[in-house]
Amino acid sequence: MARRVTPIGTYGEITTFTERGTKYASARFRDFDGKSRRVKRSGRTYELARTALREALADRATPSAGNIDRDMKLKHLLDIYEAELLASDKADGTKLNYQSHINGAKKALGEIRLHECTPGRLDTFIRVVAEDRPGSARMTRQVLKQVMSIAVLHGVFPSNPITETRTVASKVPDFSAIGKDDLGEIRELLNAWDTGKDKRGAVRSGSLRDITDMYIATGARTSEVLALTFPDFTIEPALREGDKREPATVRVWKTVARNIQNKYVIMERLKTDGGKRELELPYEVVPMIMRRQMEAYTELVFPSSTGTVRSPDNFRRDWHAALKGSPYEGLKPGLYRKSVATLIARTLGEKQAADQLGHAGLGNLRYYVERTKRGPQVAAVLGELFG
Repeated sequence: MARRVTPIGTYGEITTFTERGTKYASARFRDFDGKSRRVKRSGRTYELARTALREALADRATPSAGNIDRDMKLKHLLDIYEAELLASDKADGTKLNYQSHINGAKKALGEIRLHECTPGRLDTFIRVVAEDRPGSARMTRQVLKQVMSIAVLHGVFPSNPITETRTVASKVPDFSAIGKDDLGEIRELLNAWDTGKDKRGAVRSGSLRDITDMYIATGARTSEVLALTFPDFTIEPALREGDKREPATVRVWKTVARNIQNKYVIMERLKTDGGKRELELPYEVVPMIMRRQMEAYTELVFPSSTGTVRSPDNFRRDWHAALKGSPYEGLKPGLYRKSVATLIARTLGEKQAADQLGHAGLGNLRYYVERTKRGPQVAAVLGELFG
């Protein structure tokens, strides 16, 4: 006879045991992804351990999606959404990002019932997040909209309450593209950091200048640059003589991202489906690429000090440390991407700038291209006012 399967959201027999002198109560709980996991709690006595375990299991026993009603706690609906999220084909980095916003909503609103999730109450929560982190508030609103859509499907709400909340404005950044003189000074500062010594007296091998040169040469994202390997480059055409010389190229088709274990890995998946592209390179970066290949002990062009995938977080930390105390303190690496886009848009056109950045359309260029505001050509007309 087949063994009876424990229903989702329930647990089996509670057992007790002693481990290293501590009393425990334990049971297997079937989570909402269908997997059974052992849950245990300790106590001074077995009875106290059982009580602690029952409380933990009751808190974990999220109602199933078929039992969603107006009296369900929001934290339980968030658990259901999280299980669906983890089972989806979304990128691991996206799942981790969504989970952080799910946890924030649980902490702030988890105990309220669904019928208490009024647009006003949800809007207040989103406004509080937006005071310090407007970007996070926009993502939180998006996650809650998807969560509440589950409740709408089960008849809890006639319409999604999040749609009645106020949107969080996305500010178009006010920036100035980096000029040639600034680029030279920044390169010197980064080179000084690369060749300097850390707190332990060891010479750094940060490669900040080389990575920055690749920013200038491509306009690629940090995660895309750190994912580059030597086979991605075609250098030979740039080494030909005379009229036969052609630009070297690089294929941008991978990215560094966190996996579901929260570790940085290289993924063959870019931010957008149209992001895979082959870019021409200025000759000025070819010697740098060749030098790094000769010195390499891994296929990664810009690895960590141990030869593994370099963390974008660590790179940005070193970047800010290298520029600290200079006129460029606080400058973000992303400004290079904007400088490249601005130059290409002004000289070749916005379509070419979008293709260089890997954008599917022109809409996002407003975040990257610095537009020169100039009034109409009215000098001759206004001259008439002077008689």
